[in-house]
Amino acid sequence: MNTVIITGGNRGIGLGAARHVAEAGHPVILLCRDRGRGEEALARLAQPAAPHSLIVADLASLASVREAAARINELEPPIAALINNAAVLPGKRAVSRDGFELQLAVTHLGHFLLTNLLLPLLSRSPRPCRVVTVSSAAHAGPAFDFGDPNWERRAYRRARAYQQSKLANVLFSLELARRVARTSVEAVVLHPGVYDTGLLRDYMGGGPGSGTLARVMGRGADRGGPVLAELAVGRRDEDLNGAYFNKTSRSSPSSAARDPHAQSRLWAWSSEAVAL
Repeated sequence: MNTVIITGGNRGIGLGAARHVAEAGHPVILLCRDRGRGEEALARLAQPAAPHSLIVADLASLASVREAAARINELEPPIAALINNAAVLPGKRAVSRDGFELQLAVTHLGHFLLTNLLLPLLSRSPRPCRVVTVSSAAHAGPAFDFGDPNWERRAYRRARAYQQSKLANVLFSLELARRVARTSVEAVVLHPGVYDTGLLRDYMGGGPGSGTLARVMGRGADRGGPVLAELAVGRRDEDLNGAYFNKTSRSSPSSAARDPHAQSRLWAWSSEAVAL
């Protein structure tokens, strides 16, 4: 079985997906910011013939992403899928170590850099290698603001910043799909549905009662894992390159996400931002 790499696999649907693909026999590489939480998650995975592993990586740090990618490239495992899952939702505007608005840094730029640094390895897969990027139906809304992507010249709106970061996920995935056409890599983007996760509670403010409301609005996070895992390692009889999924159904993203000019423009901006 080929390896599955997953960011943010220590909680929520990321952990659910990691457990699901491990049970199917895939070795898993978890990329987690916190070593302790990563080791706890690692201990919860079924053990295949090849052991799972943890790489401590902070997607808010481009240097950390580069170090993580270098370690994976040194291991040279055959890859079944890369799952770009990690995200953050701070209560107020924060910036990454490299000076980018934190949601955009973690949710998009860290994954953009990681994917590109691993792309030669992914391309060597004899079977289709999926790059599954977790977005959200919340990506629908205004076009990406290239004039002020880091919220430096306008009042910060965390929900709008979340929308922009998730829109970036879709723009990136669709541009990646165009670039990897006719290779062994398939780029897929997913709105997994609404689940009771830490991110949902953060989105709802993280204050008193947010946990109860999150449980009412979202299903248990363990139910989201199979949805994500199925796109990563299942449906092998289908060409999914360039597909957008709303849970288990192939769907269509927003008009802003389908804009080819915005897709290529975001790729160019991101390449410059991460010094690719």
